[in-house]
Amino acid sequence: MKIGFAQINPTVGDLRGNCELIIGAHERLAAAGAELVLTPELALTGYPPQDLVFKSRFVPENLALLEKLHSRIGEIALVVGFVDRNEGRGKPFHNAAALLERGKPIRKTYKSLLPTYDVFDEDRYFEPATRVEPFEVQGKKIGVTICEDIWTDEYLPRPLYDVEPARSLVEQGAEIILNLSASPFRLGAPACRLEMIAAQARTYHRPICYCNAVGGNDQLIFDGNSIAVNASGDCIAQLPGFREDEKIVDTDSVHVIEFREAKTPEQLFAALSLGLGDYCRKCNFRSAVLGLSGGVDSAVTAVIAVNALGARTRRVVALMTPAVSPAVLELNFSKFPSPRHSRSSKDSLKRFSKACQKTRQKKTCSRVCAR
Repeated sequence: MKIGFAQINPTVGDLRGNCELIIGAHERLAAAGAELVLTPELALTGYPPQDLVFKSRFVPENLALLEKLHSRIGEIALVVGFVDRNEGRGKPFHNAAALLERGKPIRKTYKSLLPTYDVFDEDRYFEPATRVEPFEVQGKKIGVTICEDIWTDEYLPRPLYDVEPARSLVEQGAEIILNLSASPFRLGAPACRLEMIAAQARTYHRPICYCNAVGGNDQLIFDGNSIAVNASGDCIAQLPGFREDEKIVDTDSVHVIEFREAKTPEQLFAALSLGLGDYCRKCNFRSAVLGLSGGVDSAVTAVIAVNALGARTRRVVALMTPAVSPAVLELNFSKFPSPRHSRSSKDSLKRFSKACQKTRQKKTCSRVCAR
């Protein structure tokens, strides 16, 4: 089956904006030949929505937009993450995924394993699924899991759960396993995910498609790096890290690719740039002031700021220390490339150094850059 990966960058709380992102990705992937389009976890609300779910309009509006998405679906199905009400006992909501198809009612499934450790607090809001079952799409049985549902004990901080949603779906005849994910970045995480998902594929002899979110939402950074493995556990697709992307993957493919993970400094630079840039963009900050003291940490901060914000970094303030005289450096950051078009961190550093050299505070500023 040809699965379209919509590795998008949702904004927490921007329901209409996220809806438009999903519609656009679905239309492009459908036109390119996908038979089903897959989004990240809670793509409609952004992850994690936290206490926004308790706002009176939030969940109803997200459900109304789910209906809007359903009305826009053509021949190609869409699996999308959203927040659903819990009509039974327990917590008021479900972390949910919906299968949207033209001419058919919305079919839903709920997340079974709710992480409540480290940065996660899902048990505060969501009630876990009591059962899962596969969906039939174009004659195939599809098992839909949500993020933690596919993680196994050996990859968790400690044994936490007594149920295995993926195993249950396979036992009910699921031929393909899909996973909507919002897995935060940490060093080593992309390779760890591949190892875990490949092991699951080999255990159940099923292909697995794992679509991860990308982007910064406050203190969390999501790195993308969505992957697909075939029934033998071989990696057949990898989407890029730290940027949005779309890709169609044939789950029957036997063409194995080499999984790539950037070097640690490159990953850290990309993560910091994405986190800073998204924080400013999603909070609608139009400019920034950068305070530098003159050390190597200042040079790194300046390069990250320019790479992430470009011309929005309006003013650099050289802070007074015994080694640096007080000054305000008026640099023309409008000449810097925007983050989307920046060629590399080296390019940003060269441009920053050049701008510094043109100021009247050449000695102070060059000390910041050269070190």
